[in-house]
Amino acid sequence: MKKGLEVLLRLGITLQVLKTAIAAALSWTVSSHLSQNDYPFFAPLAAVLTMQVTIAGSLQKGFYRVSGVIGGVIISMLIGYFLKVNAGSIMLVVLIGMAVTTAFKMPAGVTSQVCVSSILVLAFGQGYAFSRIIETIIGSAIAVLTNALLVPPNAIPAAEELLLKLSNQASMTLKDLVVLWDRDLAHRREIQQEVKELTERNEKGIEAVVLARENLRFTPFFTKRRIRLTHLETGMKHLNHITLQIRGIARGIRDLSSIIDTNTDSEEIKDLNRAIEQTAICVAHYGETVINPSAENLLILISSLKEAQETQSHCLVILKRYESLTILRDVGAVLTDLNRILKETGGQTVISTGRVF
Repeated sequence: MKKGLEVLLRLGITLQVLKTAIAAALSWTVSSHLSQNDYPFFAPLAAVLTMQVTIAGSLQKGFYRVSGVIGGVIISMLIGYFLKVNAGSIMLVVLIGMAVTTAFKMPAGVTSQVCVSSILVLAFGQGYAFSRIIETIIGSAIAVLTNALLVPPNAIPAAEELLLKLSNQASMTLKDLVVLWDRDLAHRREIQQEVKELTERNEKGIEAVVLARENLRFTPFFTKRRIRLTHLETGMKHLNHITLQIRGIARGIRDLSSIIDTNTDSEEIKDLNRAIEQTAICVAHYGETVINPSAENLLILISSLKEAQETQSHCLVILKRYESLTILRDVGAVLTDLNRILKETGGQTVISTGRVF
């Protein structure tokens, strides 16, 4: 079964392609019985143009098409009643159609549909107008229904795996920041690239989860999946906030390394590094707890948070050893960002939902 699906994917036969083809065929079949035309090709055309990746997108496209067709039919019937089909009447229907939709700030999809429908009805006659509306409604409705009933495979396992990878990568990146005390330019560039990649992966992860959730938004099934995807999206956003704090810590360490003694054997640097490493451990535990919010994982996370908080509090002693306002500012900024990471991974942000099968 799995190999068969892989072959179909290589041939370009994805679920989206299959849904579009089914919607087009059903639209032709239904409209053949309801429309007055022997060849109701506008129904499958509407189905193909309405079908989108998400159900919400299909609803939006369907609304644009139906409203555009109705608007175009009304305009062309009014103009066609007084004028014959010629360059002047075509220019007039397009001008009025675009002017009205632009004045009401309608989407570009509605504007183009109004103009297309106006020209077609004007060319084929007013008897064509009613069939045009019926076929468009049938095609758009069937596309939305097909999209709602034929849902993609369960995206939750992939989303959970992605979130776990992101939390582990964020944890490793945070630990690697201690390298920034070294003034070696190559090391700094490597860490900067690592932070940049983490930011990009977080943004793509959020987009993927939002798309999966939107795809189930209007389907009457899989309520638990939608809820779980919403929780995973929240977890991704917390990781995104953590990434922003990691970037701030990286800047703070770079600034500090240029104005203080960066001997890694010094007590001050050791304390800061210990706080960074323990905070990184909390980030990794947070990802595991979001995926599997068991009592054991929650206790491990709470214990890690408590230990990291104590270490960060101990680091406040460092502030007493410096008189420079610049150093106090930068050390304080690093500790503030570390504390914000703990808040992002704290108990209030842990999503206590079970795995959905």
